[in-house]
Amino acid sequence: MRNNSLFWKLTLLVLLACTCLGSAFGNEFVGSNNCAACHQQAYADWQLSDHNKAMAVASAKSVLGDFANRRVKFHNIKSRFTERNGKFYIETIGADKKQHEYLISYTFGHYPLQQYLVETDNGHLQALNIAWDSRAKEAGGQRWMHLQTDENVTADSPFFWTRHLQNWNSRCAECHSTNLQKNYDAEKHTFDTTWSDINVACEACHGPGSQHIAAVQSSIPGRASALANTPAKLRWHFEEGESIAQPGGIKSGDYIDMCGGCHSRRAIIGDIDAHTSYDNQYQLALLEENLYYPDGQIQGEVYVLGSFLQSKMHARGVTCMNCHQPHSGKLVLQGNSLCAQCHLAEKFDTEEHHFHPPGSTGAQCVECHMPASNYMLVDDRRDHRFGIPNPRLSQELGTPNACNSCHEGSTEAWASDILARRPVETPAADPYPRVNALARLGDPTMTKAMLALVANKSTANIVKATLLEQLSAFPSRESNRAAAGYLSHPDVLVRVGAIRSLRAAPPQFRWQLLAPLITDPSRSVRTEVAIALSTMSAEIPFTKIDLFTSLVSEYRESLAKSIDMPSTQTALGNLEMNLANPTLAKEAFAKALAIEPDYVPALLNLADLYRASGNEDLGVQFLQRALDFAPDSGAVNFSYGLSLVRQQKYQDALPYLKAATEQQDSQPRYAYVYAVALDSTSQTANALSYLDQATNQWPNQFDLLMTQVLYMEKLHKTEDILVPLSRLSRIAPDAPGVRSRIALYSQP
Repeated sequence: MRNNSLFWKLTLLVLLACTCLGSAFGNEFVGSNNCAACHQQAYADWQLSDHNKAMAVASAKSVLGDFANRRVKFHNIKSRFTERNGKFYIETIGADKKQHEYLISYTFGHYPLQQYLVETDNGHLQALNIAWDSRAKEAGGQRWMHLQTDENVTADSPFFWTRHLQNWNSRCAECHSTNLQKNYDAEKHTFDTTWSDINVACEACHGPGSQHIAAVQSSIPGRASALANTPAKLRWHFEEGESIAQPGGIKSGDYIDMCGGCHSRRAIIGDIDAHTSYDNQYQLALLEENLYYPDGQIQGEVYVLGSFLQSKMHARGVTCMNCHQPHSGKLVLQGNSLCAQCHLAEKFDTEEHHFHPPGSTGAQCVECHMPASNYMLVDDRRDHRFGIPNPRLSQELGTPNACNSCHEGSTEAWASDILARRPVETPAADPYPRVNALARLGDPTMTKAMLALVANKSTANIVKATLLEQLSAFPSRESNRAAAGYLSHPDVLVRVGAIRSLRAAPPQFRWQLLAPLITDPSRSVRTEVAIALSTMSAEIPFTKIDLFTSLVSEYRESLAKSIDMPSTQTALGNLEMNLANPTLAKEAFAKALAIEPDYVPALLNLADLYRASGNEDLGVQFLQRALDFAPDSGAVNFSYGLSLVRQQKYQDALPYLKAATEQQDSQPRYAYVYAVALDSTSQTANALSYLDQATNQWPNQFDLLMTQVLYMEKLHKTEDILVPLSRLSRIAPDAPGVRSRIALYSQP
């Protein structure tokens, strides 16, 4: 009887598969509707998920906004939303600054806000800056809102709806549709974008349905699934006397391959394929400044993965599916019950632990350990680092903390005092935030502390990679030797960080260390090797030219995956400059500007190219464009100031060199050049006064400190000269003139 039952079940399965196969004939992707027959519950969950509501053809069913001849005005631009014969329109200004009526082609997003896509010329789908707040009216929703309230958005602004930053094809599509093919033509700047499913459907995560069907029909044992990314969960259990559950089974990173691509800040470097590992498809952004605070909390919009990889949860084997239903995206349990799966409620869900009345907002685990940050005005995203609030660190480094975020108007000192008086186990102070904050300032005295953190087994691999990359700002024999030891690390990110650390290493040393990684199994690693070696192409051994050429060729292929981005075209231009191909470099930078006319890195690089070829006048034109667009950029002001210096307009250069030192992206070199410029215009006293400030802002910088010493001597103001000399003795005791000067000025 069992055999007969099994026979009929298998027969039914094959018949269903044949139905799917009929729909899939001639198409590797069969479409989500064909999955329902065999995977009814998963399909039902997916239908209710946000994944299935991310994008839709504009219709009375999908459009949530008020199109009943509604008029709005944002940034002095008038717009009107209307509906006629079941179609939806917006009347607003276009790129030509004239009023036009545009058809809404698609809705994009569902909750808490919904955006609208307009198809413009050459296949571009553009997302309007004006979105519909779909929250309840009581929560402040049911209104039209502009997504850039703090920007002066005009038709010339990069945030204007017709510009690159609002382009769906390039910036949104790959994570919101299945089997997306952008089909971008870089010469014509056109798209012919296609997809199998308009939303994120079954095959986006599990791979082409045709492969699954073929496997089901196969008589080969063990091929019944052929679905990519169906990772088994670890089994979690409480051992006697323990308050935190322990894992049982084998840890798997498959969930990163399945979820990570669209839930991370990254660049595409390979074909998007559910059967391929994350690091062969994407290059993950490390814990960079402006993306993450010094302690690793989210700052920019980083989409979860980089945050989660820092956590103890990830280290223990916790995966997305331990907390989220894979098909609906919903939480598997609500409230503190979710965390109580692994953290014993009797210990952690108590007032003694969370200091708040039971059942209150403050008693919720996520409020302290996963504080939310607001993006796009109404969309809260929780930090997945699972950190512990640290008000004292906020006092020192300006990082946010959950205590003061909830208790608005209170001080960090108040919160620190409250925690100090609570009977709570305080974990050992983590040195990473403070070390990282100083490393971001380029403080070379942090080298040993950084290497100690990298060597610590408990340090998360993404933190190790970040610290190794930061060592490239102040290379030394010690840091190069240490980075070399991590080139064979089993974790891809650590290898990537080690390679970046060695970008400034001496050419022969660099080649010797990095050549073996040209055949590394990870495309992410090979991409970094290509970048690091491209600057020394003329020094590659003759017998290894073919190997180097194949590496560069693969890097070009990686760049081609996102050649519709100005950043990628600029990276291609940088590669051509490194390979001594200035004509091709200019073409790439020009294409970057065709995509985004105000893309500052391309403008600066073109200026450099023309300057190097002896055409300073044309280079200045690109610098002026950059300055007009980004007057608050330190890099732009510095480049423009140097151009004036080359033209011997020294007094004219000073305001720009000074402005470069005052911007958020300023760096020690800008300060050094500004001080030298002051001295060169007979303002040595002003230069010395400025260096007092600069050496505090950027501690332990050799050039700044030594220049301060030289100007003290020049002005015969040596009474406090031992202050910079003592700092110099710590960072460069054997540098010429340091030891002898200390001996000289130490004499009574």
